[in-house]
Amino acid sequence: MPQLEALETIADHQPEVASATLTRLNRPAAALDDIRRLTRRIKDLDKKIPALLAALGCTLTEICGIGAVTAMDLLVEVGDPCRFRTEAQFARWCGAAPLAVSSGEGHGRARRHRLDVGGNRKVNSVLHTVHVTQVRCHEPARSFMARKISENMPKRSARRADRPQAGRRGVGRPG
Repeated sequence: MPQLEALETIADHQPEVASATLTRLNRPAAALDDIRRLTRRIKDLDKKIPALLAALGCTLTEICGIGAVTAMDLLVEVGDPCRFRTEAQFARWCGAAPLAVSSGEGHGRARRHRLDVGGNRKVNSVLHTVHVTQVRCHEPARSFMARKISENMPKRSARRADRPQAGRRGVGRPG
């Protein structure tokens, strides 16, 4: 945007510039006006989001790595999280559940997994961003990744590794 503002300044203060050049400079200046208007609108909406989240009783922003805009993105995409009976159903719906690479590994848990390319990619993307943020600045996530990597698990597999938790009764439901 500073480059567009500089062009605007040149067009306003250079009377000797040819009319063809001024015409070319007016296009970015018009785009700059649009950018400013949209930026103001985005900032206004960003100010309204916390109040909307509070009115909905949303507690997602209490989770490390989830801000107001991220929480609103998740609410808009997911809707009512209680419609998923388990965390596994939610993970499968959004494409975050790892899929077994082969059915020929025998009995028991699959040892190798691949990324599920199905599901809600927007939610999957938001969850990935939350994960990256947590690994960067949330100690439990950092120690989990360090432990998985110390177990000779590749970083990509460690990101998809199951996180054992007490009381997996369902997403959005009290224990």
